Amino acid sequence: MSKIILRPATRNDAADLAILDNIAGHGISQWFWQGAVKQGKASDAYDWGRARMMADDAFYGWSNATIATCDDITVGTCTSYKMPPPDDEDDAGKSQWFTTVFELFAVATGDWFIDSLAVYSHARGRGAARALMEDALQRGRDRNEARVSLVCEDSNTSARALYESLGFSLRDKRPYIPFNDNSTTKEWLLLSMPLIQEAI
Repeated sequence: MSKIILRPATRNDAADLAILDNIAGHGISQWFWQGAVKQGKASDAYDWGRARMMADDAFYGWSNATIATCDDITVGTCTSYKMPPPDDEDDAGKSQWFTTVFELFAVATGDWFIDSLAVYSHARGRGAARALMEDALQRGRDRNEARVSLVCEDSNTSARALYESLGFSLRDKRPYIPFNDNSTTKEWLLLSMPLIQEAI
């Protein structure tokens, strides 16, 4: 088995970042990007997503992402940053399907925040997700952040097992409002843990 190697993302990783961000969100990203197509802002959902990941000023984009590779092939990514205050101009937070998850984002304001974690299906089970998570936690510690948080679906049991093994615990939750007919999720969960023990 080849070794998993981590490196900082670059603009050239934007296409993989868009795909993996959509995997992490179980289709939510594509749902938003398709909305841009319907509004005439874009001709293709993933082209729009790639452009957003490539933007230098996008806190959720390439500049805050770490890439996991195996045999020089991208297999996963994790994006983390200090959660900014809610943006009243962000239409995404006003969507009837996602107001509850954005409420949890607001609770996490000021925390070191793990925005997305995803590994391509063919590369799972090799430790890439744990390595990416541990890297994101260390990035927060290096910045002297007191607490780290993330949001996940209650139905994502494998991800929750990983997070709990690293020390995350439930901090808050909100109802999940289905935006498609295939989800078994009932709640959004805000999980947190201290990065600087004495600070919490």
